[in-house]
Amino acid sequence: MHLYCTGHGSPTIVLEAGGGDDWLIWQKVQPEVANTTRVCSYDRAGTGWSELQPGLRDATHIADQLHLLLQQASEQGPFVLAGASVGGLYIRQFAATYSSEVAGLVFVDASTPEQIAAIPGSGYSAQLIQQKHREVVLEWWKEASGWALLAGDCKVEVEAGLESYRHLARAETCRPSYATSWRGEADQFWHSAEEAAHAHCCGDLPLLIISQDPDNAQSTQPPSIRPIWNSLQEHLKLLSARNHRTIARGSGHHVMIDRPDVVVRGIQQIAAQTISHAPILAFGTTSAE
Repeated sequence: MHLYCTGHGSPTIVLEAGGGDDWLIWQKVQPEVANTTRVCSYDRAGTGWSELQPGLRDATHIADQLHLLLQQASEQGPFVLAGASVGGLYIRQFAATYSSEVAGLVFVDASTPEQIAAIPGSGYSAQLIQQKHREVVLEWWKEASGWALLAGDCKVEVEAGLESYRHLARAETCRPSYATSWRGEADQFWHSAEEAAHAHCCGDLPLLIISQDPDNAQSTQPPSIRPIWNSLQEHLKLLSARNHRTIARGSGHHVMIDRPDVVVRGIQQIAAQTISHAPILAFGTTSAE
């Protein structure tokens, strides 16, 4: 498995990407955080540069594999975990299973177990799974046969500010093994949500929730879903009394791309909180920046 750690200091920040993303999604954030402490991004099994691993791709197995990866790399806690999108479910499971090693949590527009019931069309459907699997098989065939390359579908675009990573992003495109590997996580999303819902997280850990802007006209999120998602983000505050929520103005779901400054500042605040125990954040409140 691929683990990329930079910087020095404690606590060590561990960055957990969302579904379909890997370590590259954090590279507007990681270099800045590395200026003040140790920070690691990684690729879950079957994504990025990490090979597939046996077993289910649910929150329990993913948390266990991350823990083993950190152990084998001799990365020492305490850890502050930052999870984006579905990564929010995974860090909740990690914090519940390895509570003595976790000093704080940062949710970056994170998924919640409650969204399955709250957002129309989010429930499990065998028909949806079958459809997605057919799409994956077709994508695999296009890439394995070389058709995608001939058709010009293997070009890659990187976000402004990530140009130096273009060759790495290009190397990940049109690889048949990647076309199918991420499906395991998508198939287990509902199971992961149930596991996270029953995980005993997050005690009295300092907890920061960074959410996309519900008023962002450029957001790809359907307007009917935005107030529901905003309410779900607010609901995350119930996980710990030591909570704070920040709405990153002008951002969409990929807050670490649209407003990396907010994510960097938030991670640094939580890291400082774990060391000094000073009330750096106004816990229990919601702010916008």
